[in-house]
Amino acid sequence: MDMDVSLSMALAQLTREKVGRNNPFVSGVLMHQGQDSGTTLVELSLRRPITSRIFNLKPGDGHGSRLVVDFYPAAPTVAIALSMTDASGSKFAISGMRSKAVPDTVLPMPVQTSKIDLSAAGIVANSVPQEAWFEVHINHESVGTALVLQDVADHVLISGHDLAQWRIRRDGLKAIHHGAVSYYPLDAITGLSYHIEKSSQSLWLDVSANLFDITTFNGTSRGLSEPTPSPPGAFLDYDVYVNRSRGQSMNGSAFLESGAFGRWGNATNTLLARRIDGQNHAIRLDTTWSYDHPSTMASFRFGDDISGSSGWGRSVRFGGVQWATNFATQPSFVILPMPTLGGIAATPSTVDLYVNNMLRLKRDVPSGPFSIQDLPVITGQGEIRLVVRDLLGREQTVLEPFYASSGLLAKGLRDFSYEAGFERENYALDSNDYGPFVAVATERRGLSDTFTGELHAEVLRDQQTVGVGGTYLLSTAGVLTASVATSHRAAGSGGLVSLGFQRQTGRVSYGLQTQLTSPRFIQLGYDPRNLPPRQTSTAFVSLGTHGLGSFGVNYAHQDFRDREDLELIGASYSRQIWQLGYLALSAQHILGDAPETLFSLSITVPFDERSTASINTQFHDGTSHAELSVQQNLPVGTGMGYHVQAGMSASDPRQAGIALQNDVGAYSFDVAESQGREGYQGSVRGGIALLGDKVFFSRNIKDSFAVVQVPGYANVRVYADNHQIGTTDSKGYALVPQLRPYQKNPIRIEQSDLPMDAAIGSLAMDAVPYQHGALMLKFPVTRSRGAVLTIILEDGSVLPAGAEVSMAGHTESFPVGMRGEVYLTGLMDSNTVRVTWQGQSCDLAFDFSETSDPLPHLGPLTCAGVRP
Repeated sequence: MDMDVSLSMALAQLTREKVGRNNPFVSGVLMHQGQDSGTTLVELSLRRPITSRIFNLKPGDGHGSRLVVDFYPAAPTVAIALSMTDASGSKFAISGMRSKAVPDTVLPMPVQTSKIDLSAAGIVANSVPQEAWFEVHINHESVGTALVLQDVADHVLISGHDLAQWRIRRDGLKAIHHGAVSYYPLDAITGLSYHIEKSSQSLWLDVSANLFDITTFNGTSRGLSEPTPSPPGAFLDYDVYVNRSRGQSMNGSAFLESGAFGRWGNATNTLLARRIDGQNHAIRLDTTWSYDHPSTMASFRFGDDISGSSGWGRSVRFGGVQWATNFATQPSFVILPMPTLGGIAATPSTVDLYVNNMLRLKRDVPSGPFSIQDLPVITGQGEIRLVVRDLLGREQTVLEPFYASSGLLAKGLRDFSYEAGFERENYALDSNDYGPFVAVATERRGLSDTFTGELHAEVLRDQQTVGVGGTYLLSTAGVLTASVATSHRAAGSGGLVSLGFQRQTGRVSYGLQTQLTSPRFIQLGYDPRNLPPRQTSTAFVSLGTHGLGSFGVNYAHQDFRDREDLELIGASYSRQIWQLGYLALSAQHILGDAPETLFSLSITVPFDERSTASINTQFHDGTSHAELSVQQNLPVGTGMGYHVQAGMSASDPRQAGIALQNDVGAYSFDVAESQGREGYQGSVRGGIALLGDKVFFSRNIKDSFAVVQVPGYANVRVYADNHQIGTTDSKGYALVPQLRPYQKNPIRIEQSDLPMDAAIGSLAMDAVPYQHGALMLKFPVTRSRGAVLTIILEDGSVLPAGAEVSMAGHTESFPVGMRGEVYLTGLMDSNTVRVTWQGQSCDLAFDFSETSDPLPHLGPLTCAGVRP
């Protein structure tokens, strides 16, 4: 086989190893350079007589024209003459092919024969399908090349692998085995037609959209993220407040929260200290060790905590252990059932998803059916509109109503809370007042997307309570809730029944709930001296309008056994006042033997994103009170705020204050006057953090924080969520407080604050900390130790542009620019460089000292032995 091309490296490597030792037909390839340098002889050593078939494929899939040679066992070798030109213009010519005897030492491999059910495949009787390569097009789109089976009548069978890759379903089709590969006849697929273009060796398939496998994607992310474990560290948040009235002693209070953290979790303690009338008091609030497990969305806690609640059970403070679901460790995880919507795209299309006429999602989908799961909707009733638009601009629209409720769990999702310990009594009044032992268990499960079941049990030494409940979605009508519980104690057994319904829409929402208990029913949070109410009923109605504002009415009634009933009704109204501000009006009336009515009116006018003015008025028991206030809130970063408040009458109190915030704290000072008496108050809020071996002073740290390190660079601005949060100190450190735990907090540094010789690997990072944890973010910024070196020649002229300079110990070279200047980086205190220019070279040595100059200049140095 003569090829009208030169012997290239690729052809020279086409040896027996490339062919493969187990090839059933070819045992080796021998390459010869012909007498003509443009001709290469390819000699194939064959294992047995073969029948050959040769064809070309046109350019496609990144290839030029391709020459394909197929070998089949059977007839003797035939002579073939074929010439072709590829996309680059190279010519190939095959002048002949001959079989060569195979030595006896080479064991021929058995020829694989195919047993094919000809009737099932639609193959012409007495014909054996042959392997063939085709360029395949599906619905006029190229999908690449494929090896198929083809008979003399051009019936085609496709491998199962290719059908799966093209997403064509083969449900109910019988596989036909050819060697170790399963093939399927295209004629047996209803809704599919095809034809062959022999001139281009192409196979064209027309496939109905419903024959493709369904494409599924999520409208919202349910993926789990893993926060970065915290290195060992500690923090202290403090909020100190003092006040003094003229003629009285100074009073004050301090709230302190301290904590330590690491890979083992975090431990926190809160303390409230007070000084009142010369007496000092300190009360411990909560001491808790927590270990969060984000991959399972659960947390283990030891110490002071709050028990789990249910539809009818109450939460109580206790000291002990708790193992509970903590969905906050995965903030992007959606726990409520989300709608699923789908359609069929005849051709590749774009899908636009609208929720209540707001665009929420835009995706490209291939041909065939598709399904969008976990659609990003809001709670309450609404409508989804799905618009499918193909390449020609044709549209099809699907409308679907939905109802989403936060009281439901997605099918299969579990929400649990198990705790055991001692009930906390007189919280915030006594540091260590623990009562009887309690054990509480709460389980909620999404049994389906429309029903969530609940089990809640409470066990004390002298009382036990257990109950079941459920939340049921009534299609788009609303949500129904129901609970039944029973209790037992020495005085006898009791029961509880609760029933509620709620419907929420964009315009009108309403709901009602009632709960009844028997005389001897008891539950956690009550005792025989303070029994649960006989009946508790609530109801509400709200109406939202486009231009008239929002209206609301609510009602509540509690029927107590051991004291007077409580019954009240309230109403509210709010609206935007054109472009001026907001109006809010509310009224509340307490029914009973001593009725009371309270009215309040509030008008708020915003000046900008931080400044507002407001008027607040109240009417109660025949008296009225009104005040005007103007305030400016503190900025996210360093800055100032203020507030001024004055009553409408001479007897109303007046107050003014100023607030300041810097990198290490927030401070406020207020002065007030009421009925001729003056008073002063001030506060200081801040935090102290320990991470590694460094101590940082900061604003209130709150949940989590990060320490940014830009080694050796001071006064570099640091941003969190695109708000400046501080600057690096003299050693390049800055603390970023108040990070959102388990969420990405984008942190970046200001590039313009870095010198020109800084080598910057990255200017931004995402911090994902644990709750009450911290991260050390070291930005890859180093000094390049660069300088401009001027090189001249012996005759005084500058080194020509285009010369290259290489440094000892470096693999890279530096080009010389105009005026014989070259910019070098990575300089040491002592340096040796080699200059090369058109086969000439010279060596130069020079010293480099640390400098504050961002672009130091060195030289000129004379290069001997190089001519321009």
